[in-house]
Amino acid sequence: MQEPHLTGPETRRRTRFTCRSAFLALTLLCGVPITGHTAPAAAPQAAPTTTQKAVVDKNGGLGWTAVSDTINRQLEDSSATLKQILNVLNRTDANLGSTELDNLSARAQRVQQNTQDALTQIQNYDDITDSYLQILGPKAAENEDPSVTEQRARLQQNSQGVKSALMRSKLYNLQAKQLNSAIATRRTRLQNAALSERTVSPLAPKFWHALLTERPENKSSLHEDGVLSAWMMLLIGTAGTLFLIGIASPVILRLLKRAGAKFRSSAETGVKDALASSIIAITLNGILCALLGGITWLIWSAAVLDADGGPIAAVLGESLPICGFIIGAGLPVFGRKGVLEGNPNERRALRGVDWMLALSILVLNLLRSFRAQDVFGPTLQTVLEMAFSLAIGICAIDTFRRLGKQDDTRQFAPTALGLSSLIFGISLIAVLLGYVSFAFSLNGWLLSLGTGLAVVVLLGLCWRSILDHLFDPEGRFSARLHPLGLSSRRLTQIGVLLSGIGNILLLLLLFSIAQTDGSFSMGDIGSRLRLLFVGNTIHGVKISLDTVVLCVVLVSVAYYIIRQTKHWIRDRFLPTTQLDIGARTSILSIFTYCSWILVGLGILSIAGLSVQNLTWVVSALSVGIGFGLQSIVQNFVSGMILMAERPVRVGDMVEIAGAKGDVKRISIRATDIGLGDGSTLIVPNSQFITSSVKNCTLSGSTSALTLNFKVPTTTDLEKAKSLLIEVAAQRSEILSNPAPVVRISALASFSLTMSLTVRILSARDASAIQDAILFDVFRRFNAENVTLTTA
Repeated sequence: MQEPHLTGPETRRRTRFTCRSAFLALTLLCGVPITGHTAPAAAPQAAPTTTQKAVVDKNGGLGWTAVSDTINRQLEDSSATLKQILNVLNRTDANLGSTELDNLSARAQRVQQNTQDALTQIQNYDDITDSYLQILGPKAAENEDPSVTEQRARLQQNSQGVKSALMRSKLYNLQAKQLNSAIATRRTRLQNAALSERTVSPLAPKFWHALLTERPENKSSLHEDGVLSAWMMLLIGTAGTLFLIGIASPVILRLLKRAGAKFRSSAETGVKDALASSIIAITLNGILCALLGGITWLIWSAAVLDADGGPIAAVLGESLPICGFIIGAGLPVFGRKGVLEGNPNERRALRGVDWMLALSILVLNLLRSFRAQDVFGPTLQTVLEMAFSLAIGICAIDTFRRLGKQDDTRQFAPTALGLSSLIFGISLIAVLLGYVSFAFSLNGWLLSLGTGLAVVVLLGLCWRSILDHLFDPEGRFSARLHPLGLSSRRLTQIGVLLSGIGNILLLLLLFSIAQTDGSFSMGDIGSRLRLLFVGNTIHGVKISLDTVVLCVVLVSVAYYIIRQTKHWIRDRFLPTTQLDIGARTSILSIFTYCSWILVGLGILSIAGLSVQNLTWVVSALSVGIGFGLQSIVQNFVSGMILMAERPVRVGDMVEIAGAKGDVKRISIRATDIGLGDGSTLIVPNSQFITSSVKNCTLSGSTSALTLNFKVPTTTDLEKAKSLLIEVAAQRSEILSNPAPVVRISALASFSLTMSLTVRILSARDASAIQDAILFDVFRRFNAENVTLTTA
């Protein structure tokens, strides 16, 4: 027999060291907050000391005097900005377009954010001042030190200033919210009015008669003080810039090829492979052409035009770089020696699409600027918008009709042709009915969205290709990063993460383009994109992209720190203690949950959520708990009880609801039990609290095993007893101390039940030991002619 391995008390030196280390760590973690809260608690018991008075006096009334001037200036600036916005909105002669409303909204958003920040800062000062006033009391006590009285008077005076600034910040913040709402309402009405604006139908003679009568008004913009007084210089500069882009684009592409940019045509490989290989060269060519267009226009406007150049020059300065990008990216694809060189039919079908798209964007932005600046009369402006809308539809139908005849584009070209024809039909009917503004807005928005989608897809493919080249496991860049400890798998993860971030930013760019009312101006897109980052405040909660990004970064960093700390505790610290596996698991689980709770509180703080903001969440959770979430909450509380009381630990063998197995994991909601057949039983934690559970290993390391045998009443009991004890003594798995015991547990008319009880090292070996004992008993009883019965 095997002697039992009884665990005695180990050396107490390590235990004392562990306890002292844990106490020291707890003191270091909790000592500073406890000290910070203890001082104010003891303050009411005695008057403020000389040291406290010196600190208060030095800070000028808890520091309010030092910052009051700055805060008051910020509030004055916010008040002036709000008055300016309100005056602009109330002006009857102001023609506020979408761009002007976006600028006003951005200013109101800044004021709202500034006043919200000031409100938070002032609220802190107000809370501190009230706390000190409560400590000092509202009135002077008998025989009070004059310095305490003077300090109380100073704090009361500062309290009035703090509360005045607090009231002003709340007022200005509320006014900024109201102005934002008014601007949003004005923008909605403006868009609805533009879409529903109806003019005289072009089929009516009155329409053309009005066009003839507006000739003096149309010419007035070309005069000396008109918006288009420098129209000749504007036209020459625009044509020259586009001509220079067209000439320089193939030269730039040739230089990129010599510099090592990979470029292939479909004659060498398929169209998809050629585009994938040449995407970086295509994008770089477009970017360089865009820079060339922007720099050329800046030089021309600075040399020929006036100081500002006027609003039309500003629109051209924003549009020409976009046109340069479209033309520069289109040449490597649609040119003679471009990607489609091996597909001449497709290249002929798409010939000139890049120039057509670039000129359409340019004309779209100019027409929108003409309308905003009242350059022409309403009838001529309507004619230009009508011609633009119909021309866009005709060009789209012609392009997709030619693509429909090619084999490689027959899958999508008929569908696109049908949609283009439908949109053209709607635009034509709208024009004939006099809803030219609707047709112009519809075609302009679709043109901007389609162009934005093409640009975003191109930039996304280029970004992905750049990352593939950078983080190629066999590339030079990856080879230089390997000595820094970054494995190939880690570099792949970084590449995927950067690709996802780039795709998200590009989707935000596309969303900003879709938010515009048909304009592809960099100013409008930039303002929309900036509003996404600056965000808005809804019910006191700031919702902005930078806040979302900061929260995501916080979660990512916290995940890495918690994981590394958890590994250190599990692999380095806990092995030095005398804690069993169950206690270690409970400590790790509690540490993980507490850490994530702190991270969640930090995210709520960053988002600006307070108890007032979470009132509706708490109410909804109360209702949910009352109806459908009570079982989840019950399991959650049960999990906390299991981790605290530890009636069941990781590694224990338990039997619950007829299932028996080892506890693998105890989470906050459920417990995983590994069964003998290799499967896992997931048990809600509430069952461990509300039902009976058999823990086979809780009491100690050894376990008892009892086997019952029925023998006839004619059997020699002493012989059967000795045989059972002899069989048990021959098994090495059975402990000799305590010795095996045989008892008679039941009597019947023709049989009796003999019970063999043995002690084994582990309850997990009970099944195997039971099988071995039964086989041995069966063989020995047969050899000794001892009969077993079932009666």
